[in-house]
Amino acid sequence: SPFSSSSSSSSPLARPLPWPLRSPLPLLLPLLFFLFRSPSGCRPWLRKGKRPEGRRGAKIFYDEFQAKKYATSSRMISIQTEMTRRALELLELPLGPRTLLLDIGCGSGLSGNVMDNHGVHWVGIDISAPMLGQCQARHPASELVLGDMGDGLPFREAAFDGAIGISCLQWLCAQETSDSSMENLVRFFRSLRACLRPAGRAVFQFYPENDEQSTLVTRAARKAGFKGGVMVDDEDKPRQRKFYLCLSLSDKPSFMRAADRERWQQRRNQAFKEKKITQTEANRKKRKFEKKSKYSGRRRSKKFKR
Repeated sequence: SPFSSSSSSSSPLARPLPWPLRSPLPLLLPLLFFLFRSPSGCRPWLRKGKRPEGRRGAKIFYDEFQAKKYATSSRMISIQTEMTRRALELLELPLGPRTLLLDIGCGSGLSGNVMDNHGVHWVGIDISAPMLGQCQARHPASELVLGDMGDGLPFREAAFDGAIGISCLQWLCAQETSDSSMENLVRFFRSLRACLRPAGRAVFQFYPENDEQSTLVTRAARKAGFKGGVMVDDEDKPRQRKFYLCLSLSDKPSFMRAADRERWQQRRNQAFKEKKITQTEANRKKRKFEKKSKYSGRRRSKKFKR
């Protein structure tokens, strides 16, 4: 009988399925781990926008996962190194052991590598403890401060010759209203003016979301007593465009002169061409052509032989 116990036990359809096939949970575990591996992980329903400062504050966004990712990304290291070099050039200060700079939003210490190469003494401040941990591992002898630049800088008066900040100002602009953003910016710039020496300078690279944000930052800096303005590199290339806020307490920065800007653009284009030529020559040396080949290295058929 098909309903007997002996036949049901011997039938392959009556055997119980393995545990992974009975429950979908083991199949969903890798997906759940990917989505919830970090507070700032891949969760599109928690995002307010594409920009990091539009999702949540820097203190929450840069957790252990993001800090390690930022510190080990070759793309981020290359971009921030280039922007730091440009900021130090616009700073127009003699770089050496007697120069003390403030790195605002120092993060994982990528800008510190460039300043160490120039022999400059620097102090870093950042709001994220995991990012400062990465910076401490990269620069064990550096002096770091955990603090929010929106609350003001906790340094004594006339302590620094200059200050730089890479990709930090846009976090102060990411407020609910423009009035609160203006209040935070003015508080920050006034505390920055207090800790700079009378001939001090400051350069900030930032990514404004629109022209209104760029104007807001410039107004706040001038309200605090700074002179200067915003300079844009690669203005004709939207994806490579870089904004630099150059400030001074004594005189107008020379970046406002068109001749300096054109000379910098020529030097940069020449360096890019030299790098491209060097890469092309290196790729040519790697190619190995066979005797019976034409350009591509593949063996030619008999009908093409002479």
